[in-house]
Amino acid sequence: MKSGKNNLLAGYKGKIGDTGFYKRVVNGKEIVQRCPQREKIKNPQDWPDQVKQFYMATKYASHILQNQEIRALYEKVAEGFNSATSMAVKDYLKPSVIGRVVTSGYMGRAGYRIVIRVDNIVPVKSVKVTIESPQGETIESGQAVMQISGFHWHYVTTRPNQFHKGSLIRIVSCDLPGRTVEWTRVF
Repeated sequence: MKSGKNNLLAGYKGKIGDTGFYKRVVNGKEIVQRCPQREKIKNPQDWPDQVKQFYMATKYASHILQNQEIRALYEKVAEGFNSATSMAVKDYLKPSVIGRVVTSGYMGRAGYRIVIRVDNIVPVKSVKVTIESPQGETIESGQAVMQISGFHWHYVTTRPNQFHKGSLIRIVSCDLPGRTVEWTRVF
């Protein structure tokens, strides 16, 4: 459709019902084109996995942000155009990462401090440390303590381990959405 002097839609921009969209193109010609039609999937079980994940993330954000303390955590990390809601959605979609774990001086004695760094949008809920013998028996297990930074955790060993060479250390972090991440290494 070409624009003329008697064009009723001259200068109009916007949606026209459900059938078309009127816009001005840079070269001065005005064009009416059909709106793209999306297929609506009504049954959530038929949604693609990515859509289901995003839906669950928005549900999580709307529920969790009713708690003022948790809202304050997400507001603290929201920068620029981000909001507490967008940060909560991002936290749901992106699991935590267990980064650096310092165990280099562990010789199987009680009282050794293991330092763990867990990267996440906001500090995770918990970090659990388990030390197993080379035969797979649990020697000790317990919760690490979050340090003031919120991203460093300390665990102090409580029992001697005569089989420290070849023992396995297992670290499991759990974030606010309830997602767990596991890290293991042999001493």
